[in-house]
Amino acid sequence: MSLLKHKRSIDDIWPINNKTFLIRVDFNIPIRNAFLQYTTHTHTRTKHNQKGRPTGHKHSILQTTPEQHRHYLQIWKSERGKGLTTYFSLLSGEDKKRILNWSSVAGEAWKLSDVAGAGNGTTDEEESSTSSCNNNDDNDDDEETQFPQLRQYDGFQEELTLEPVATRLSQLLNADPSSSSPIVVKFAPDCMNAKEIVQSLTPGQVLLLENVRFYSDDNSKDESERRAMAERLASYGDYFVSDAFGTSHRTSATVVGIPSVMGHGCCGYSMKREIEAYADLLGEPPRPIVAVVGGVKVSEKILWIESILPQMDYIVVGGAVAFTFLKSRGFTIGRSFHEAGQSFSDRYEEVENIDEMAERLLVKAKACNVRVLLPLDHICHTACCATDSPLVTENANIPDGYIALDIGPKTAEQYQNCIASCRTAVWSGPMGVYEMPSYSNGTFVIAKAMGDGTQERGLVSIIGGGASATAARVCGHEGRVSHISSGGGASLDLLLEGKNLPGISVLDDL
Repeated sequence: MSLLKHKRSIDDIWPINNKTFLIRVDFNIPIRNAFLQYTTHTHTRTKHNQKGRPTGHKHSILQTTPEQHRHYLQIWKSERGKGLTTYFSLLSGEDKKRILNWSSVAGEAWKLSDVAGAGNGTTDEEESSTSSCNNNDDNDDDEETQFPQLRQYDGFQEELTLEPVATRLSQLLNADPSSSSPIVVKFAPDCMNAKEIVQSLTPGQVLLLENVRFYSDDNSKDESERRAMAERLASYGDYFVSDAFGTSHRTSATVVGIPSVMGHGCCGYSMKREIEAYADLLGEPPRPIVAVVGGVKVSEKILWIESILPQMDYIVVGGAVAFTFLKSRGFTIGRSFHEAGQSFSDRYEEVENIDEMAERLLVKAKACNVRVLLPLDHICHTACCATDSPLVTENANIPDGYIALDIGPKTAEQYQNCIASCRTAVWSGPMGVYEMPSYSNGTFVIAKAMGDGTQERGLVSIIGGGASATAARVCGHEGRVSHISSGGGASLDLLLEGKNLPGISVLDDL
């Protein structure tokens, strides 16, 4: 495995009096991405957060399709630049016509050729009636659309604005009753035009910038666009702190661009914990090592397993990932989710057959002397819904008409014993649909085995974030393991042999 260097942290920054900190964070709440700004006399601790991002068209794409560009600009003008999703454009003509009857911007939308043309034979009278019924005074209470899902362009997304987060952030920062004076939290509605608000900050105040992902420049493939955004944001502060491990695998303007522009960067407390945990794992971890792999991202997980095989002693497989392996081995899997028989394009645009990938991995595992454990039995039902009487199979075969929704009791015991025999365990992905009590046992057994091993015999246990972390929290073992990552995909990338995460590499070494 590649070595991960320790980085300077926020505690290593000096001097700090009358300095502004730019802190890149990811919020662990439904409304997630932002920048935090601290102007301080003393250190201010950062917080653990998680990622989330809007999606949409790029301006360069719209330039190559003039009609679509005209369409977007017309709606943008009528709604003054506020917009949400593109799902309306994917609907059938009849669905568009039906939904337009509910919308306060129907009159404007019906004038657009692609919407009118999708009306599937709508007459002039029908269009006129639809337009007039949606332009009456009852729909003009405010100039914003009553159905924001009709907005079809990039930019501001109301459900992802961070304005409510500023209120919650203020509550958290002022939760200590012993504090001598309240901490003022301000909000900048446009992260790229916040210079005046930044300059108005006084020592100890906090400024939360609006979601940086409202600008596609943050993750633009054009380096000059990313650089321009980074330069604008870098002008707001004196020091850069990254506390966003979950996006450290990206070359975003706000992850790599700003520290590159400023010429320095250090890690926050959450990032520091991640680096320390993975530095131990990627260095000389205690052996034997087991990787517990589940979830539904089959092709992604197979590639991950293949890349870490030389460093593992055991691979324990559950969830939907297991069914692809079982089917390739000749077992029946009923109606269980799998990707057997499918293909996908890898990062090099080469087509990979998933069956061949699974077989190749098993052959490689044998050559590396790594034992791969697949389910011996399953908990099944005819549908993905709760039941008091699920079917427990006698072996690895799943009957026709049934869906495997959890590993069976024999499998759970085998996996528990495997973890008990190891000194290091890494877990990514649940064993089944743990959200339903009927199918939670397998996942909870894994969480308990990792927690027990850590507390009773010093097992080095790392949970790779996402659903696995949620499951560990639900069953009460979150605080009993060595480390729970906030990274998700970044965690997996970090375990790939020779993989460097740009968001960590750009930070200053100790």
